[in-house]
Amino acid sequence: MTMFYVIGALMALAAMLFVAFPLLRTRKPSTAPAQDAANVAIYADQSAEMQTDLNNGLLSQQQFDLAQHELERRLLQDIPVATAPAPAGKTARWPGVIIALLVPLIAVGLYFKLGNPAAINPPVDPTVAQMQQVESMLPKLEQKLREQPNDITGWAMLGKAAMVLERYPEAAQAYAKLTQLTPQDAQAYADYADALAMANGQKLSGKPAALIAQALKLDPNNGKARYLAGFAAIEQGNTKAAIAHWEKLLAQIPPDAEGAAMLREKLAELKQQTGISSALSSSANISGQVTLAAALKNKASPQDTLFIFARAVTGPKMPLAMLKVQVKDLPVNFKLDDSMAMSPQMKLSNFPEVVIVARVSKSGTAVTQAGDLEGVSAPVKLGAKNIAIEITKQLP
Repeated sequence: MTMFYVIGALMALAAMLFVAFPLLRTRKPSTAPAQDAANVAIYADQSAEMQTDLNNGLLSQQQFDLAQHELERRLLQDIPVATAPAPAGKTARWPGVIIALLVPLIAVGLYFKLGNPAAINPPVDPTVAQMQQVESMLPKLEQKLREQPNDITGWAMLGKAAMVLERYPEAAQAYAKLTQLTPQDAQAYADYADALAMANGQKLSGKPAALIAQALKLDPNNGKARYLAGFAAIEQGNTKAAIAHWEKLLAQIPPDAEGAAMLREKLAELKQQTGISSALSSSANISGQVTLAAALKNKASPQDTLFIFARAVTGPKMPLAMLKVQVKDLPVNFKLDDSMAMSPQMKLSNFPEVVIVARVSKSGTAVTQAGDLEGVSAPVKLGAKNIAIEITKQLP
């Protein structure tokens, strides 16, 4: 902001000098009048000589008139019509001073009237402001912990603050101290595993995995430990264990809890990729084919996400089973069953009649948005096959 004002002041000064200098400088007197007088004297002498020659008979009257006319023409060329000089005086400088002062004043006034002075101070990012606030409190917190090294709350706060500031090694040290002070606290072990994994390049193998196991041993319902356990299993190539961890996690949290929808989507993708399914009765599935109407083909990109899911005819509108593919896979044959359930409490086999929805999502998420393309089947019963769904409408 200071630099802006400095640059503005320098530009205003330059503008003042540009306007004032031509008006205030002293003009040198012209030497033209003296030269003109000399020319007049020369031409007078020549005219007198020609008059003498005429009187002595050396020139005829006609020759004299021609020479006199030529002499007058040359005199007019050498001596232009003079203009009266402007009177000099101190008062002649005041217009320049006034104009030079008015230029920056008018510019500043127009800026504050028509411009955006608030742009000098850009808005502060709330995240940056929060991080600055957290960073400012760290020295006091660290000093307090040096004085009271057994302060459990203080070590937990230090670990969280270091995680916010992305100082993962410091966060891991704080949580390590916390697990020493609270060896029966499952959350402390889960937080320690998270911080240590981030410090190790997001790798959960090794000590982080052991910390996760200890957290689940102390509390099998610890959500963070169960969530991390799923990623640890994927990292080890044990997809079946990852699915089991995340299914247990979804069973213990509300369907509308924060992050639940994302976890259901990840779980469905994992099941679809691996082809793993639970033991199901032969009738607890629905199959068919999805196509896209020719009139809508120019409204969908091959990379757009296509969700195919079953929804209860009566009851919650939450998807009971979901398949995720892309528009480029159309026409696509689908099969929905309990292995694709979004929640253990909301399985396809729990509802005798459902509708099948095929939706092209422009945003890539399962949440309905304007511009999505959709096709919906008539109500069908479990075990139905060869269900034909055509995507025929664009959502307003």
